[in-house]
Amino acid sequence: MLDNLIKQMISAYRELMYNRDLLAEVMYHENWHTDKDHLAAYYTGAVVMNRVKGKNWPNTVHDVVYEKGQYAVVPYLFTTEIPQECYDMALDILINGTPDVPENVVYQATFKQGHGDWIPPINGEHFCYE
Repeated sequence: MLDNLIKQMISAYRELMYNRDLLAEVMYHENWHTDKDHLAAYYTGAVVMNRVKGKNWPNTVHDVVYEKGQYAVVPYLFTTEIPQECYDMALDILINGTPDVPENVVYQATFKQGHGDWIPPINGEHFCYE
């Protein structure tokens, strides 16, 4: 019984680390350098997680990120060294969520979409309601 519990814990940890790494990669390549406080990267992470929770999107970080036509940065994932701060931000999002971002903010792009901007664009990057 203890062996099964340990295996489950290891599996859960591996999944968490994979999701952290993938979310950090998307946040970094999409918007890490957009603003000095990395708010756009944080909001990108929120959009991914809002999609995971949403009924109109895939229900895993992997499937949201790799959904056809969604993230143009996919070819660049895992090709660059990512700052630890980005990994830490991604892990925080996975563990604590993004309570300051409405759950229906599911679009992020250089153009307005859905039901319009949630906040003013950050250096040309829009974060929009579904």
